[in-house]
Amino acid sequence: MRTRLAIIAATAVLTASLLGCEKGQTNGFLISGTSSDARVRVFNAVTTSAAVDFLVDGQIAASGIAFGAPSGYVSVPLGNHRLQIRSASIGTILVDFTRDFTSAGAFSLIPAPGLGQSGALVTADDPTPTAGQTRVRLINVAAAAGPVSVYVTAPDVDLTSATPSVPILPFGAASDYVTTTPGTYRIRFTRAGSPSEVLLDTGGVTFGAGSVRSLVLTDSPGGGLPTTMSNISDAS
Repeated sequence: MRTRLAIIAATAVLTASLLGCEKGQTNGFLISGTSSDARVRVFNAVTTSAAVDFLVDGQIAASGIAFGAPSGYVSVPLGNHRLQIRSASIGTILVDFTRDFTSAGAFSLIPAPGLGQSGALVTADDPTPTAGQTRVRLINVAAAAGPVSVYVTAPDVDLTSATPSVPILPFGAASDYVTTTPGTYRIRFTRAGSPSEVLLDTGGVTFGAGSVRSLVLTDSPGGGLPTTMSNISDAS
C-alpha cells in the first residue's frame, strides 16, 4: 500500500509539472566537465531507413544508427556546421541543413517524416542526474498520430478517471524535463483530448534513481500507425 501511495503521489507531481511545460526548447545546457564544445547525437526516427549515418561538415560522425535508437554524443566545435543524415544502406542524403552552435551543451537531432524544411527536430538535452530521483521528458515525432495527450499514471489507473499529464503534446515538440520519484509508471498516448483513442500503451515502465530519460513517440517502422515509443537514456 505504501508503494502504491508513493507512485500516486509521484504521478501527481509529474502531472502538475508536465502541465506547465514549454515546448520546442533549443537552448543548450552546460555539461559538467572541461569541454567547451557542443555535443550532438542523432535519434533515428526516419521510417524509411532501418539505419542512418550522421555527418558533420561532410565527415561521418556516427554510422549505422538503427531506427528507434540514438547514437552516442559527438563533440562539435562551437560555430556553424553542416549537419546531414543519410541512409546507411543506399547513401541517399535525407536531411541536410546548417546550424550555428553558439554555446556548449548537449543536443539531439531527430530526423523524422513531416518535420518541415529541415526534416529534423533539434532538442536541448540536459543529462544532469538528480540524486535519488529520476528525470524524464516526452518527445512527439509521430506524424501519423499528430498532437497527442499523454497520461503518466500508476499501472492500474483507468483513463476514464485520469487527468492527462500533458493535455496536448504537438507533433514536432518536446516537453520540459520533470523530476519525479523513481518507480514503475504506465504511459499512454491518446489522440489529443480523446482518452478512448489509445495510440500506445506501454504497460509498466520503471524509472530508476539517478536516471535521465527521453520518451520518444515515433511512427511505426515503414510509416504510419501503430506508433512506437523509445525509452532512451540522456546520460552523456
